[in-house]
Amino acid sequence: MHTRTSLRVTGAVAVAAFGLGLAACGDGANDTAGGSGDGDNANVALSPQEAVAAAFQGLSDDSYKMESTMTVNGAEFVSMTTTVDGENAQSTGDILMSAMAEASGEEMDPAMAALFGDMHTETIVIGETAYMQITGGMFDGMTEQYGEDVWFTADITEGDMGEVYSQFGGMDLASQTEMMLSSLENVEETADNTYTGTLAADSEALAAFTEGASAADTAALESIEVTVALDDDGLLKSMSMELPEMDGMTMSMTSEVVEIGGSYDIAAPETDNLVPFEEFMGSAS
Repeated sequence: MHTRTSLRVTGAVAVAAFGLGLAACGDGANDTAGGSGDGDNANVALSPQEAVAAAFQGLSDDSYKMESTMTVNGAEFVSMTTTVDGENAQSTGDILMSAMAEASGEEMDPAMAALFGDMHTETIVIGETAYMQITGGMFDGMTEQYGEDVWFTADITEGDMGEVYSQFGGMDLASQTEMMLSSLENVEETADNTYTGTLAADSEALAAFTEGASAADTAALESIEVTVALDDDGLLKSMSMELPEMDGMTMSMTSEVVEIGGSYDIAAPETDNLVPFEEFMGSAS
C-alpha cells in the first residue's frame, strides 16, 4: 500500500488521544472580545475573522459535547466524542485503520497487518491531570508490557505540551478544530452565521499532514476551504473541510457541537495501573 502517506497519518493518530479535550478545556479565561455567547449584539461587533476565532473559545463558558468524524474515500476512518465541563473533559474515539488500508486499494504487507488494526482511545482530563488509554492495533502488546487496564498520565502544566501537540495532535479532532478556526485566512460570511475561510499548507493545523510530505503533496494542500457554522449566540455549531486527493485517498473532516449546557459525569479512571506518559513516550522512541 502507499506506505508514505499511510504511515504519516498513522503516526499522527497513534497517540493523538492524549491531547483530546486539553485545548477544548482551556483555562476558562479566553478573551473573546465580548463576542461569543453574548447574543446577536456581540456578533455585530466582530469581523468574520474574529467571529470564527471566538466561536470555539466561547464554549469554555459552559459545558458542551462535540462529535467529530474523519472519512477516507467516504468511509469512516476516525470517530470521536468529547465532553467538556469546566476544567474536566472526556473523549472516546475509534480509529479504523482498516478503512485506511481499504482506501489504499493495494495489498497489505502481512508484516504491516498489526500496524493497521483498528484502535480505540479514551482520554480523561481532570483539572491539570490527563489520563490516556489506547487499545487495539499497534497497541495490542501494551498489556504484556504494562499490565491490564493501563492508563498513561501526565501533568498538563509541566513540560513542553505544545511539542506533544505538534508531533501527535494532528488527528485530535477537538483541539484540531480550535487550531483550524484560529488559523483560517480570508474569512468571509457566506450566509447567516455561516463562514468560509482557507487554510495555508504551512499552517499549524495541517502539520500532521505536511510533516515529511513531498513538495508536490504540500502544494496540493494550499488554500483548503473550510466551512464554519455558528449558532445564534455566536458559538461553534459545526465545521467541515475536505483535503485534496493524496495517493488516491481523499479525507474529509466534520466536527459538530451537539449539546451545550449538559451535565457530564467526568471522573478519573478507576485503576491502580497508572504509568507516566513520559515512560510511554520513551518506550516508543
